[in-house]
Amino acid sequence: MQNIKRLFFSIFLILFTATTLWSCKSKSKDYVKVMHDPELYINLVHKLNYVVIYDIFTPPVAARIFAYSNLAALEVLSNKNAHLNTLAGKINGLNNIPHPQNTKIDYPFASLIALTTVGKQLTFSDDTMQHVIDSIKLLAQNSGMPDDIFANSLSYGNQVADSVLAWSKSDNYAKTRGARFALTNKEGDWTPTPPGYFSAVEPLWKTIRCTVMDSANMFPPAGPPPFSKDTSSKFYKMAKDVQYTIDHLDSTKMWIANFWDCNNFKLHISGHAMYATKEMSPVGHWMEITGTICKNNDADFYKTAYAYTGVSLGINDAFICCWYTKFKYDVIRPETYINRYIDPNWMPYLQTPPFPEYNSAHSTISAAADVVLSSLFKNTAFKDSSERAWGWPDRHFKNVDEAAIEVSYSRFYGGIHYRQSVFDAYEQGKKIGGLVINKLMLNDPVLKVVSLK
Repeated sequence: MQNIKRLFFSIFLILFTATTLWSCKSKSKDYVKVMHDPELYINLVHKLNYVVIYDIFTPPVAARIFAYSNLAALEVLSNKNAHLNTLAGKINGLNNIPHPQNTKIDYPFASLIALTTVGKQLTFSDDTMQHVIDSIKLLAQNSGMPDDIFANSLSYGNQVADSVLAWSKSDNYAKTRGARFALTNKEGDWTPTPPGYFSAVEPLWKTIRCTVMDSANMFPPAGPPPFSKDTSSKFYKMAKDVQYTIDHLDSTKMWIANFWDCNNFKLHISGHAMYATKEMSPVGHWMEITGTICKNNDADFYKTAYAYTGVSLGINDAFICCWYTKFKYDVIRPETYINRYIDPNWMPYLQTPPFPEYNSAHSTISAAADVVLSSLFKNTAFKDSSERAWGWPDRHFKNVDEAAIEVSYSRFYGGIHYRQSVFDAYEQGKKIGGLVINKLMLNDPVLKVVSLK
């Protein structure tokens, strides 16, 4: 059955890719017009997103995939556009990116090869990603790209992809595979939650090499209040705040919680039956938003790749920073605390993710993405339609910060985080996004961290 599902998914994605890449372009013989269309880049990131969903990568791993894939594309483009500089020497350990040895290169096409080749190597669905790569190559050939430019571009895209992939192997990822988290069994520490009671996800992610930050603890948050069961304590009141909020949710808050749930592997139990469903990860959701904002602002191919790279690098480091925080404090989830000390029958609105509570990863990565996108684009009002596939209506936002703030509240409305955790995470993410802009990007704004409190 699993093989049949995989086959149908592959056929769907192949047909969907071919349809998207060829729509309104198949008759064109102007390869520059076809291959330099920024919507092509957006569509390919979208395809990669759905492969990541299908392969059920954890959110931190998904962030790593998008960061390396987009970075490879940007490194190709930095050789052509005067406004894009290589990030070699600015990102930890990144060097020896090959320079082109031939002047006859179509850099956008080469960047798409680099993007998808890295994506293929970092995901499991090799056949599906290869079909995506083949579709890009076929599109270039059928739109009139000369053979010598095609060959040179393909070669250079693969060279950069190979260089980035070689660099990726030194980030400690391999050593984190199969790691298990040892429970302390202390009263205030995290313990697995229903319905799956899964072990903590990615307990060694704090050891992954940062791309922009100096260390995983570069932006330490304030920290949670001391654990206490005393009804007059701050911790107890913090838990009661979650309980009261969930018990009095209105339809709007439910919609917000569901819209930003982004649970990549949700377990369902119906009687004696148990099954799981897949959703976009938080980083996948922000990749979709990035594409929407690029289209809304008529960003060209280069700025589109630039935006995706900045957002994905910020999110990648935000996950590393947040995971350091989570496993440093090892805080008990609201569900566990309330069941033990307040109401044994209470349930959160959303399913509690399998890792320590403090602080909120979704809040951290959203704030980081917010800073990058808000710095790159003046007009950031947008309609987020990326959750339609999961049955949730579109949401409209006046700016990206409004969306990032809503993300933070969504985790509180879901009953999976305490209020302070989402506030502290939002501020932490703002600082990470500011570092990405100040260290890697062209503009150098003085960014003020705004408090949600």
